[in-house]
Amino acid sequence: MTALLLALLLQAAPAAASPKPAAEQATATAAGEQAEGPAAVIMHHVVDQPLRLGPLTLRSKHLVFFLIAALLVIVAARLAVRSYHGGKVPHGIGAAVEAVVLFVRDDIAEANIGHGDGRRFTPLLCSFFFFILVAALLGLMPFAATSTGNLAVTMGLALVSFAAQQYAGMSKYGVVGHLHNLIPPGLPVWLLPIMIPVEILSMFTKPFALMIRLFANMLAGHMVVTTLILLISLMAQIHWLGGVAMAPVSIALSLFILLLEVLVAFIQAYIFTLLSAIFIGMYAHPAH
Repeated sequence: MTALLLALLLQAAPAAASPKPAAEQATATAAGEQAEGPAAVIMHHVVDQPLRLGPLTLRSKHLVFFLIAALLVIVAARLAVRSYHGGKVPHGIGAAVEAVVLFVRDDIAEANIGHGDGRRFTPLLCSFFFFILVAALLGLMPFAATSTGNLAVTMGLALVSFAAQQYAGMSKYGVVGHLHNLIPPGLPVWLLPIMIPVEILSMFTKPFALMIRLFANMLAGHMVVTTLILLISLMAQIHWLGGVAMAPVSIALSLFILLLEVLVAFIQAYIFTLLSAIFIGMYAHPAH
């Protein structure tokens, strides 16, 4: 947010320092507005961009922070496991990770999948929760990027959830039994031509909903913050006093949205994990 604010203020400064007649200013800025208008500025700061590290240029900033988030989750898990060595009571990061793991196991996995099956899928659900949370929190740091705001990343998470859902049904009932369980019991025969395509479609809409929900929520927050900061530059185009007056308002609202984004990070990690557990439980126990 700091880098974006400085860039927009510098962009607005020339217009405020040397005002021109309306016709001359329109001619001078027509090409620039066409190249980079407000929509282009917003999308530039929310979509994937190359990452330049000195002489090295990486093609995907989202990929870099995807790997960083995954590495942080692995390191946190290893530190949490190490805190148990020697019969010690876990403390610090070990106690925090333990609390989250117990919450995911007891209140998400076993509550929605079942006591036996829930423990089998707890490692996967914990991986979902920790990765989505860390990736979202990383995206709030200066000059960082939210990898879960990339559709390819959320698609990959949704495909892993989809594979777990199908495995939950096929491992218990076999392929034929799993497909048979998709049809509600006691359904009249004449409804089968309608319900079979509907149930097959619903099998694929579940991961699609997971993918779009996470992607849209992560992307929307950054677009709101960028739009609020952009108001400073837009008001400065009218008059430099407008940019000065809008600056504290935009910054205050942006800080509020950023604080809200911290809460959204926890909520989205919880919702993705919860819905995955519910969908897995639907295939593991179709009678319920």
